[in-house]
Amino acid sequence: MNISHERNAKSVEWYTPAWIFEKLGIDFDLDPSSPHDMVLDWIPVKQRYTVFDDGLSKPWAGRVWLNPPYCKVTQQWMRRMAAHGNGIALVFSRTDAAWFQEAIASADAVLFVAGRIDFVPGHENKHKKSRSGAASVFLAWGKESVVALQRLGDRGFLVYPKKAGVAA
Repeated sequence: MNISHERNAKSVEWYTPAWIFEKLGIDFDLDPSSPHDMVLDWIPVKQRYTVFDDGLSKPWAGRVWLNPPYCKVTQQWMRRMAAHGNGIALVFSRTDAAWFQEAIASADAVLFVAGRIDFVPGHENKHKKSRSGAASVFLAWGKESVVALQRLGDRGFLVYPKKAGVAA
């Protein structure tokens, strides 16, 4: 999916690398924020919405892969994902943001990635570095998504937020 960094009102596209999907080893039913400018055939997904489809307002069904635009509307995408409750999201680790706190409280598993992910640059960035500008985190909702996220567990610190509130 794409990652947009807002700079001078210009969107910069970065996409999830294939190795992430290889390690997850799971298929998705929907990618609601799929890139419009290139086909990422390594994303195992049945249906895609691009910016021209307005995936935020379209119906979501099944397991969702979400790498939303990273801008002012990230919170709307993450609130929608949390409400949907089935799939995996990849976003910057913005632990201080209200949307992040809401999402992590509803997630079944969270993987804080060690280091930075080298993303695939979009067409407009083909000669630029692909390392993200911040730490990333995966959030999973649903049993199958948690199992898939566990396959990436060696790439960071995996936690189960819902279990954290249980007193021993």
